[in-house]
Amino acid sequence: MNSRPRLPGRAHDGERGQIIVIFVLGLFALVAMTGLVIDGGNAFLQRRDSQNVSDLASMAGTTAIVDFYVKDGGTSAAAATDGAKVYNAITTSVAANGCQAAGVTPCSWSAQYVDHTLTPLGTEVTAAGAIPLGAQGVVVNASSQPRTYFLGAIGQSTWNIGTSATAVSSSGTNSVQGGQLLPIGFNPPTNLAIGQTYNITDGDNGPGNFGWFSWTGENKTGVLETSLCTSNNPAMTFPVDVHGEPGNHNSGGVRACLQGRVDSGATVLLPIWDSCSPCNGNNASYHVIGLAAFVLTSFTQPAIDQIRGHFVGYYGLPSIGSDYGAPPCQYNGGTCMSTTSFIGLAR
Repeated sequence: MNSRPRLPGRAHDGERGQIIVIFVLGLFALVAMTGLVIDGGNAFLQRRDSQNVSDLASMAGTTAIVDFYVKDGGTSAAAATDGAKVYNAITTSVAANGCQAAGVTPCSWSAQYVDHTLTPLGTEVTAAGAIPLGAQGVVVNASSQPRTYFLGAIGQSTWNIGTSATAVSSSGTNSVQGGQLLPIGFNPPTNLAIGQTYNITDGDNGPGNFGWFSWTGENKTGVLETSLCTSNNPAMTFPVDVHGEPGNHNSGGVRACLQGRVDSGATVLLPIWDSCSPCNGNNASYHVIGLAAFVLTSFTQPAIDQIRGHFVGYYGLPSIGSDYGAPPCQYNGGTCMSTTSFIGLAR
């Protein structure tokens, strides 16, 4: 039987179809591999930028919460106003770091308040919301959908990028490193500068009062001396009213304890008060809104009516435990207890 001769250089239709399939598959694989390299690399950079957005925004929001407790008293009256400050701090931070709804890559965010254990309190951070009781930080979630360059050809037109960061005052613990809490009240100017020396007690504490506090309400030199030398403060949640301790109490024991604080160069915590009612004699009561960290540098003798010290930073928590006296923190130019040292990230 004669067969038709096959001309050289010509392929059968089946072979031609196989080549086309192999070419398409190879092109698909090439596009996919190129897309994974280029689009995947871009997604990695976008995720890094988004994580920075979450990190910095959570820090900014938590800083506003610290200001709420320390500068604005942590009162319910201030909670609504300061809630707006938390929202504005986060909004400003995310916008400054490129997370904008109308940007080249649209980006959105949400935030919730958390307590010191990093547990969300179920309250969203909003422009009209108040800071809830127990809030010590925020968790910020950022999301975006950057477009792809090559993977769109195979149906992957965008990446879903989502990042989260939680910041909390005092790195999520119930205490802040610092020295003993001393019963020496301070009514400071509006803003304290780290490293600057202040007159902590200047005699302007009401008739008969020189800045001394009494944890127990007793007006006795021996009681004051004990509180200056040992850690015996009660547990407090700010704001709180604390008894004043009238008189100079210029005993040898009081002077010895103060001189020991000055000589050690260790950080101590002092109550910050903003008002008193009444403000004189044995019944004086001071409205304490928070604590400040100082290194005591000097005091006058024989009458103890001008105690001076370097300001180190604010105590950033809404409460303090009883008998507080963490290991001393040596002063070294203001880095020991700066305001930001109370805020830590915990993703």
